[in-house]
Amino acid sequence: MRESGQGRGPRVFTRAATGLVREAGLFDALIYNVNFISIGLMVALMFLYMPSYGGVNLPLSLVFCALLALPTAATYGMLAAIMPRSGGDYVYVSRVLGPAWGMMSNWNTTVWWILYGGVPSAFLASFGIAPFMRILAAFTGNESLLRFADWAASATGMFVIGALLIVVLVGLFILGLGVYFRVQNVLFAFAMLATVLVIVVALLRSPAVLQSSLAQQLAALTGRGDILEALIRESGYQPQPFNLRNTLITMTWIYLTMGFSFSSAYIGGEVKQASKIQIWVIPGTVVYALVWGLLLVWSVSRAFGEDLIGAISTLGDAGASAVGLAAAPRFHELVALGSGNLLLAFLIGFGFIFWSYAWLPGQILNASRNLVAYAIDGLMPSALAAVSPRFHTPIVSLVIMGALSIVSLAIYVFTPYFATLVGIFGFLLTFIMVSLSAVLLPYRRPELFASSPVAWRLGRLPVVSVVGALSIVACLIMQWAYLNDPYSGISLDPSTLREGILGFGMFLLNVGIFLSGLVIYGIARWWRGRQGIDLSLAYREIPVE
Repeated sequence: MRESGQGRGPRVFTRAATGLVREAGLFDALIYNVNFISIGLMVALMFLYMPSYGGVNLPLSLVFCALLALPTAATYGMLAAIMPRSGGDYVYVSRVLGPAWGMMSNWNTTVWWILYGGVPSAFLASFGIAPFMRILAAFTGNESLLRFADWAASATGMFVIGALLIVVLVGLFILGLGVYFRVQNVLFAFAMLATVLVIVVALLRSPAVLQSSLAQQLAALTGRGDILEALIRESGYQPQPFNLRNTLITMTWIYLTMGFSFSSAYIGGEVKQASKIQIWVIPGTVVYALVWGLLLVWSVSRAFGEDLIGAISTLGDAGASAVGLAAAPRFHELVALGSGNLLLAFLIGFGFIFWSYAWLPGQILNASRNLVAYAIDGLMPSALAAVSPRFHTPIVSLVIMGALSIVSLAIYVFTPYFATLVGIFGFLLTFIMVSLSAVLLPYRRPELFASSPVAWRLGRLPVVSVVGALSIVACLIMQWAYLNDPYSGISLDPSTLREGILGFGMFLLNVGIFLSGLVIYGIARWWRGRQGIDLSLAYREIPVE
């Protein structure tokens, strides 16, 4: 936004500084990114859904997915080092391809982060609190705990618990990133402790002992002494030979979390020494998640076997009532119950609570920074960029994101209109735009590339361009997977319109949301033009700090 500059010539932004403060250090940023992947939740989704497809090799699918996620992570890492500002892809795409493309790319992520606000907030109850309460109920015989677990897993329970979580998170964010990161890091320690305990228990106790203890504890919950046999029998699960197509398609469940390792790029203006650490922290997050994910998948698969894990996946939450369970037991629940030790079970169940919702903070925080970036460039009302002088946080944007996340939570738990995977195809459209920006940056902004800390070349080719091209290929492969996964909720088949919004209708919605940013930019440019303001001037420079 152009304003007169009190003796210093014209100014192109709404103010000379964002008011945000660089509070995130190396480990803060790494943990922030790892939390967005949510290692425990990633593996829980793998065990709960992927075996039911048939012939899926879980470790191989995880490795394939990591290989596809790495180029995009490296692309974001390089761009975050070149342009260390809050707003992520909005900054990168708008400064390389142009403002209209930047708004289209980033508005897409903002809308999907709003819509996805309901998913992890609901997961807190269904993947975190409900399993924890079932674990305690099995060991103590306390029926009140079991009833609370059943309520937590209900639509009402998920909404109430999720809404409280959103309110608490927004409150923490308002108090400042320093406060949030201190809380985040402590809770991350509990989550990692639980992860280590799962691996240790699953490896050190024999499969026979683990399954015997598990059967005993599940019998206490259901009253069925043959509970493990009943799970396998009722599911009708039959092991199938290796299926490469299903192994590739089911990457959709892994990419749901692993594909978002670059959360710190969206708070780039609040990361210390961002130009130095982002290039390593963001792709390093994928490697960290891959290593721990493989350890969890290997140890738990060894402990409980293909038949039981496949049966639980095939029954799912909807079929669990056939054996007297309110929901399918999560993988960490199996280990906790199989440990036969209340203290170990408590630490595992409690720690995994903090994996269950861990990508939600990034969604709210990152989207609020996107709103700030729009306002600073003059695309949206300046109130969205208002930063508290006391806390150095954009209170208005945070409250808006919190309120919209609660609305999304209600849609997710009370209606059939939003499936867990439906929006990742849309996110991938943005990832492709970011990758294209990386390919073209050395040619469209050569001075920016030459002065950057990643002005590397392979012969005559800029490394950032090569990595960006690899990322485009990886994103296209993942789009193929989502369009071919029968459970993704999105399809290119127009006949699915007869069945409701999921399917081809959701494909149209993904494309429509992506294009809507162009409309918003056009309206903003027209409105500012009537005020005598040339919006394009702001995009010739990197945004203010």
